[in-house]
Amino acid sequence: MLNVFATLLFSMNQWLQVILITRMIGLYEVGLFSYFLAIAAPLVLFSRFSFSDLVPTQRRYAYGYTMFARFRNILNHLFLLTMVGLAVCLELTLYETVCLILFSLFKYYETKEDFIYTENIAESNIAFLGYSKILKSVLTITLFASAVLLTGSLLVAIISLAVAQITVYYLYDRRHTYYDNHQASLFSRLHFRNIFWLGLGLSLVGLLSSLNTNIPRYILEHYHSVEVLGIYATIMYFSAIAFNIVITINQSLIADFANAAARSREAFWRSFSRLLGLYLAILVIGNIILILYGNDILVFVYGAQFEGYQREMLLLGLFISLIIVEKTLEMALNIFNFYNIQLVLQGFNFIFSVLLSVLLIIPFGITGAFTVAILSALLVVFGQVAALLYARKHRIGPGGAQ
Repeated sequence: MLNVFATLLFSMNQWLQVILITRMIGLYEVGLFSYFLAIAAPLVLFSRFSFSDLVPTQRRYAYGYTMFARFRNILNHLFLLTMVGLAVCLELTLYETVCLILFSLFKYYETKEDFIYTENIAESNIAFLGYSKILKSVLTITLFASAVLLTGSLLVAIISLAVAQITVYYLYDRRHTYYDNHQASLFSRLHFRNIFWLGLGLSLVGLLSSLNTNIPRYILEHYHSVEVLGIYATIMYFSAIAFNIVITINQSLIADFANAAARSREAFWRSFSRLLGLYLAILVIGNIILILYGNDILVFVYGAQFEGYQREMLLLGLFISLIIVEKTLEMALNIFNFYNIQLVLQGFNFIFSVLLSVLLIIPFGITGAFTVAILSALLVVFGQVAALLYARKHRIGPGGAQ
């Protein structure tokens, strides 16, 4: 429960960042901040190689955490170099380029922290995640709010994010790593190759999933404006809060679910069904609230400039429902090591999202972007359900075992 509370606090922290940028700096800046996120997110997910799912569930190699950490460090360095190259090559002003480079540095250290989280998830040391997120939330919002209120500068705000992340990483997170310098010296090309092929499918799933999420943002920014992207991203941030909470709960449970599935498929399906049922009940309540008070909530949080987006709030509720179901089903597929199936689903969804974005977002703007997000999520959920029904019918266990 501590980790869930900490994640809720951290999600509220991130949401408050968006609110402060929107209210105190402007729509252009919140659109620019969202654009940076859209550029970095696919590369971040690829560089992380979905280790938070892979490491607790894989049974193929008896590697310690250090081998996976060494692999992650290599990809994380490549991520930072790639982002610096993109910042220089994109058509940005000097100010925007510096903002993007500093934002990339923030994400670089966030990814380093993420692997320490992965180690502790695999060891069921969930309390550490809770304390780390609480510390980071308090420090981050203190520095971020001070930066925005005192300077009104997006650049200073991003610097505050990086400072808070680096501080918590070095002063607290690193004390809880299982990294072994002796084991690290034994890391070889063989280890790199084995881990690469083991996790490539799942990492591509994350990459394509992020691209599918961000394609509407790219289209909005290119064919409409950064301000329009800011409005869409600001409304969509409600879904990010729900997403973060569900991912945290699922990550806290995945190791236990994987062990349960290894012992008994029936026990796994009972536990999984109860979790999914709990999510669905909460989603029904949430959608009723959005139907009744969606526009009022939006105006209260972001200001009068967001008046008149009730339809988008209803679409948001439907999207949140689908994305929570999708991520929960994805956890089950990871436990059964159905990485290739997910890759195929996300590949089809990528093509589907591109086509829909061109057809719906260019003429219909924000409403079209929400429609694309919903239809894309629905396609993935249908495929996931079909795969899990197949696994249950044929009594397939973790790793494909009968």
